[in-house]
Amino acid sequence: MRRNHYPTAHAWLWLLALLIAAMAAAAPARGEPLVLDGQARMLYAGGHLERLDDTSGKLGAADVAQAAGWTTLPDSLSAGFTPAAVWLRLPVRVDRIPQGGWMLRLSNALLDDVRVYMGQDGYWTLLGRSGEDLPRQDWPVDYRSPVISFEPPAPGNYVILVRLQSKNALATRLEIWQRLAYDNQSRREGLMFGLYFGFYLLLICAHGAFWLVTRASMSGLFLAYIGNCVFNEVLSLGLVQQLTGLPVGWSDRLLGVGIAISLPVALRVAFRQLNLAALYPRAVRWLDRIFWAIALVCSTLVVSGHYAWGVQPIQTLALLLIVGFSTLTAYLLKRGWQPARFFALAFGVFYISVLIAFLRNLGVLPVNTFTEYVSTLGTMLHMLLLSLYIVGRHERQRRMRERQQANLAADLARQHSQRLEKEVALRTVEMQNEIERRVELEGELRTSLDKERQVFAEQRDFVAMVSHEFRTPLAIITTSAQQLGRNLAAPAEKTLARCGNIRDAAVRLLALVDEYLTHDRMREPRADLRPARCDVPAMLADLERDFAPGRIQSRYGSGDLVLDCDASMLHIALRNLLANADRHCAEGGTVTVSVRAQDDKLHIEVANPGQRILAEDQERLFQKYYRGQNALRHPGAGLGLYLVKAIAERLGGTVVLAGAGGDEPVCFRLSLPQRAAG
Repeated sequence: MRRNHYPTAHAWLWLLALLIAAMAAAAPARGEPLVLDGQARMLYAGGHLERLDDTSGKLGAADVAQAAGWTTLPDSLSAGFTPAAVWLRLPVRVDRIPQGGWMLRLSNALLDDVRVYMGQDGYWTLLGRSGEDLPRQDWPVDYRSPVISFEPPAPGNYVILVRLQSKNALATRLEIWQRLAYDNQSRREGLMFGLYFGFYLLLICAHGAFWLVTRASMSGLFLAYIGNCVFNEVLSLGLVQQLTGLPVGWSDRLLGVGIAISLPVALRVAFRQLNLAALYPRAVRWLDRIFWAIALVCSTLVVSGHYAWGVQPIQTLALLLIVGFSTLTAYLLKRGWQPARFFALAFGVFYISVLIAFLRNLGVLPVNTFTEYVSTLGTMLHMLLLSLYIVGRHERQRRMRERQQANLAADLARQHSQRLEKEVALRTVEMQNEIERRVELEGELRTSLDKERQVFAEQRDFVAMVSHEFRTPLAIITTSAQQLGRNLAAPAEKTLARCGNIRDAAVRLLALVDEYLTHDRMREPRADLRPARCDVPAMLADLERDFAPGRIQSRYGSGDLVLDCDASMLHIALRNLLANADRHCAEGGTVTVSVRAQDDKLHIEVANPGQRILAEDQERLFQKYYRGQNALRHPGAGLGLYLVKAIAERLGGTVVLAGAGGDEPVCFRLSLPQRAAG
């Protein structure tokens, strides 16, 4: 299963191994001179070179030629970062000299100091000097990398010595071109670079416009990424230096800072493409900060003049990141992480090409056409794949957003329709409720009007009744007083009878006045109670004196027959109950009062023999101004039982009809709490 994650890497490694083996097999025998017969357009010096390191950097050509310690190079020079001056020795045999001679071209554009010597029979001639330590106008040939003209005076055997120094990685190929072939190759190379960087320029312009239109964060990051890569590429190839004459101090610093910044930028691009923030948000945050800090430190070292110290850690970390991301990608592929699939393709090509270039710079791999241009081609393919992915991803996201917006619009329309339906239904219900409410209000108004008419009729009847009730006792009092005044010498019996009539009439008037005053007091919703300790047996004994002797018979149960309540209200309630029973009790009958205490309540029952109260009257006995059929034959205002009920409720008790009369006595039960509330 694991092998399936590395097919591209395996293919590239096998191809690289085969190429190295082929080049090693095709390399000439060590020590053989390079034959210049004037036929070949270009000859590659690999396999004919010898190397000597001058750690002091002070040896001259004659000294180096006589020095010991030369080692044969199997291929081109790949010395990595070294402060020493490296000498290359190339023996050549010139059979025929073509027109214009030859051009010695070194592939590395970042060499600081290049000196080429020609030797024959122990005599050494400086053919030319080049490199970034020299101003561009002093270069012998206007080219992006060092080129020295080689035109020997006559055929024969020669030795070419090349002295190299550089703050960058000391890796280069030595090519020998015929002059005409070199000119043609230079023009072709210029065209190739024009197409190559034209492609990058087109890509940058396209993504710049794309970013301005979409403001996609990945597109903006890609612009920084590709801009940094192009910046480093043109400096590494020496194109900027060739066109502008940029001094080595500036070119090295700009390139070093560009390489340092490329590390965190590439890291962020990899994080975004793999969407690692969704898996490891904290690790992504900290690694981003750490690598930006490393880039800042390395940039500072480069700017301060320590180029190798600033660039070498970046290249080492880049190698570690390639290994780390390759391992992580394989792990994520095994887990089925979708972004890892494209990452393995786009970044796999780039990582392999960069890895080959780094290994070339560090001296692990030889310098040849493949290792020299593999990073350029890999980067180009990498950028193209990333560009297509970003645009395609944005297009997919745009279509997805359009679908989501369409679905959202449909949902909103559906919700709006449902909301309208609900609002219509709700409005319909509200209108129906409003109609019902108005019908109800109309009914209530009609009921109120009916009640108002009823109350008006009751009040009219009440006024008539009250006038009658008051007129009768007053007439009795007036008549009895006139009789007493006319006949002062009347017998004592008649005088006592007339005085009794006056007393009874006065008592009746006082009772009517108490009822009316109590009625007015009870109409006050917040009428204050005046609680006091009431001895019920004593209050009943006092009330019995207002009636004929023996008319009222009281029976008392055991226990505490005392109430805490408003004494005046209780007195009025008891008097109305007794008066009502007395009015409806036949002549010679007896009103029975029973008092008992039970469950913290005092129950007072007033009973009298009488006609049965009709069922329709039972429901309305306690209504104001109501007088039943049995009461029409007796005087009264219809307030007695109404006041009893109102007083009972105000005192926290109840009054009920316990017996309806007929075969049983008419009985009213007044139940009051023995302790006042609060």
